[in-house]
Amino acid sequence: MFLLSVLVLFGKQGIMANDIFLKPAYLLIEDQEDYPLEDHLQFFEDQEGLDLSGIFEAYRQHKFQALGHPYLFNKGFSQSIWWFALALENATETENSVILSPASASLLEGTLYILNDEGKLMDTKRSGYGIRNEDRDMDTRLISYQITLAPKERVILLLKTDSRGRNTYIPFFLDNVDSYWIFEVNRAAFFGGLSTVLCFAVLFALLLFIYLRERIYLIFVAYALSCLLMILEEDGYAYHWLYGEEGLHALSQIGIPFFGLLTSAFFLKFNLHFQTLDNNRLRLYQIPWLISYLALFWAALMLVLISFRIDANLLLKVNLLAMYLSIFCVAFVLLINISQMHKRMGLYILSANLFLVIGLTFYLLNSLGYTSINPFYPNGLVIGALVNVLAFTVGIGYRNYKDRNDKEALLIQISENEKQSIKEKLQVQEAERQRIARDLHDDLGALLAMIRLKVENVEHKLSGLNGQVIEGLSESVMLLDKAAKDVRFIAHELASEELDQKQFKTLVEDLFQILKAQHQVKFSHQVAELPKLPTPIKGNLFRIIKELLNNILKHAEAQEAELELFYDEEDEEIKLIVSDNGKGFDWKKVKEEKKGMGISNLENRVAFLKGTYEISSGPQGTSILVCIPYDVKTYEKE
Repeated sequence: MFLLSVLVLFGKQGIMANDIFLKPAYLLIEDQEDYPLEDHLQFFEDQEGLDLSGIFEAYRQHKFQALGHPYLFNKGFSQSIWWFALALENATETENSVILSPASASLLEGTLYILNDEGKLMDTKRSGYGIRNEDRDMDTRLISYQITLAPKERVILLLKTDSRGRNTYIPFFLDNVDSYWIFEVNRAAFFGGLSTVLCFAVLFALLLFIYLRERIYLIFVAYALSCLLMILEEDGYAYHWLYGEEGLHALSQIGIPFFGLLTSAFFLKFNLHFQTLDNNRLRLYQIPWLISYLALFWAALMLVLISFRIDANLLLKVNLLAMYLSIFCVAFVLLINISQMHKRMGLYILSANLFLVIGLTFYLLNSLGYTSINPFYPNGLVIGALVNVLAFTVGIGYRNYKDRNDKEALLIQISENEKQSIKEKLQVQEAERQRIARDLHDDLGALLAMIRLKVENVEHKLSGLNGQVIEGLSESVMLLDKAAKDVRFIAHELASEELDQKQFKTLVEDLFQILKAQHQVKFSHQVAELPKLPTPIKGNLFRIIKELLNNILKHAEAQEAELELFYDEEDEEIKLIVSDNGKGFDWKKVKEEKKGMGISNLENRVAFLKGTYEISSGPQGTSILVCIPYDVKTYEKE
């Protein structure tokens, strides 16, 4: 009896085991937005190249393993064919549709086989980045399959995935049709907005490059574009929006490693340029410069290689090297930022880079299969890139603003130095004039006066003698008298001891009284009352007038000349107009050639007074207008 009971018990267990073997755990499809896959999705590594019947038999023999994650399958870069199994049962009394999405950015080809309980093939659906959009089961940015179940129908899904030479980071989603399309619309809107923001950053940097012609802005354009393309590639939009329809399917073989390498290389180059780390001066930074160039060279080589048909083994090596170079670039960015924290912008740059360094590092490590951590929602790469590009857009704007201010400050400093140089030069000239004037007046003037007295004394003693001798002595006295007057005129021209004592109008009128002694040019003048002028302004304005009058005497060959001086209250300017009817000169030619001493002195003194001048000259004569800004209220306060 006991033996019979044992046999019955073991018989029931055998029946139960056989029943479980034949009837897998079906995921009930009801009216839900999405479905959990952790307890239902299974995977199998096909190392023998089994056909569909062999795979179904492996599934029946429970050789498939549980996913072990709510939705993610991640084996890094692999050379294997991976199969996934999912049993579905429509729990409703009506037809029901769901969409299965193995949302991988590296899945070259995925074939979905739909079988019944007995393993009979009912339908086959194809998708993947090696399949043209029009040949896919669903023409969407994701690799997706729509499964329609009749009321109470059961099916077994066997999905064959080929990502050999690429990474097998595959998130799985199972949604109803409405939920799927709502998510896709929202996702497209999000990535469309993100793309718009990044494109504006690119446009901003491109305009700065066109305007300033500095290479750093062009590097930022390349970095931001690479970042955008990597983000779009990672979520399937690069293929769907850009190159998939154009037949560039071969690019999908290297999509993530290629765009990741470009992003990392330009990220490193931009940081080196932004912090002005010259590899010629700082040997410490020669290695990151070399790594950045090596990364760009490898990216270019990747494009060449995919133009040929290469096997999965070579493709794996090419992609893996690209991923490791990307990690090196990101690591060097972090090291450089830490080394430059002592600088003013160091902390800001480190903060701007930190999100992308973290997001990009985890993304690369996830792609290699080392981790499956996503530090930011919805994606570490997306958030890190967005924060980084926006932060550096502000950074290059600030850098441009700071550079412009620094240049303006430098120009102001140069201008101040030039003014100081002119001031010192004029002071030296003035001191030299005073010295020469004293020498002329005290020495040569006194000597001529003594000689004149001696000659007059001889003339007096010899009066009544030889008429020719007396006539010669009289002429000598006249010449000595003229020489004394000329010396006095020159000394007065050079010296200006009366600047502090006399009003400016009086000084000018005294000058014209002296000019009457010469008979070359007939001078006329109109001098209005001017505000009280400080000595530097008075002295330089007086020298300008003398310079212009001397030029007329020396070069103009004029018969008449006129000077007009007045204060324009409306423009708050002292205006000087000097004109003559002389032969004139070619002003353009004088500007192109080396300026004479007179023009240089005029320009220096006008520049010192922060004024302007205009010259109009021709065969009918020359007219010069000098305008000196003078705010009476400002000087009265001083």
